Amino acid sequence: MNRLGLRSVIPAATALALATAFALPAGASARRAIDEHRAVDAQGQVEIVVVSGTVHVVGWDKPEIAVSGNVGEYVDKIDINTAGVRTTIRVVLKEHDGVHWDWGGRSADADLTVHVPRADSLTASLVSADFNVADLQGNQEVHSISGDLRIAASREVRVGTVSGDVHLTAGNDTKLLEVATVSGDVSVSGGGGDVSVTTVSGDGTVSVGTVSKLHVKTVSGDFRVASALTADGRLDAEAVSGDLTIEFVGAVPPAEFDVQSFSGDLSSCFGQKPVRERYGPGSRLAYKEGAGTARVKVDTKSGDVTICTKR
Repeated sequence: MNRLGLRSVIPAATALALATAFALPAGASARRAIDEHRAVDAQGQVEIVVVSGTVHVVGWDKPEIAVSGNVGEYVDKIDINTAGVRTTIRVVLKEHDGVHWDWGGRSADADLTVHVPRADSLTASLVSADFNVADLQGNQEVHSISGDLRIAASREVRVGTVSGDVHLTAGNDTKLLEVATVSGDVSVSGGGGDVSVTTVSGDGTVSVGTVSKLHVKTVSGDFRVASALTADGRLDAEAVSGDLTIEFVGAVPPAEFDVQSFSGDLSSCFGQKPVRERYGPGSRLAYKEGAGTARVKVDTKSGDVTICTKR
């Protein structure tokens, strides 16, 4: 899977297919119960495609997928298709004659709980749907437009959303975390290794374990980052108008520090003082701690930067 970027939050083909499904006639919102079961590979792959509603994905120890909940009257069926080790769960809407954007309340919603084998990997494409994941041990990749995400991950996880908040909790074995949002707030905790979080206007907190690479980029959001850095690790943080607070867990890493801001204030708990640029505005805090084998680079335009330790 390729590294996420803000332009790839939702693959174009998936977004077009989901958007086309939005054309629904207005009407009442009678609901019906769903209870579907399929035998699947205990270490397979699951794909979920949902337009509107809520989805709770829960891992369990059975070699079976179970989909339960209720759907609105404009939902035709829950299509579960298995090919080899891959199973796709898709909410299929009824065919219609006219094109309308009034859904008639929750008549196109699907409120589902999906149980899948715990070791499965998961891919999800969502529009206007809140999404929750718990007790899965496989890799996860989630793309969403306009829905809040609450995800517990044990392995690699990649998340992209346009306007929803992201709450990601990672386990000790999670060594790759990628989160890209446009306007949603972000909360990332746990895991370590290679971590990347990018936003446009959302605020964020990143509290992870020891990282070899940590990249944080925001346009106008404020971010607080807490992490330990390997002896040869890299930490890069960028902001345009957001404030950045960097806290190193435990000892200060043996790193070369390069911290600068065009018009914001710089401060450090380690005793170093920022220096005003000789020509033009801006200030810089550049020094080496210990062997200087790691690298810490922080750059803002108008945001403040604070660097400290957290024990």
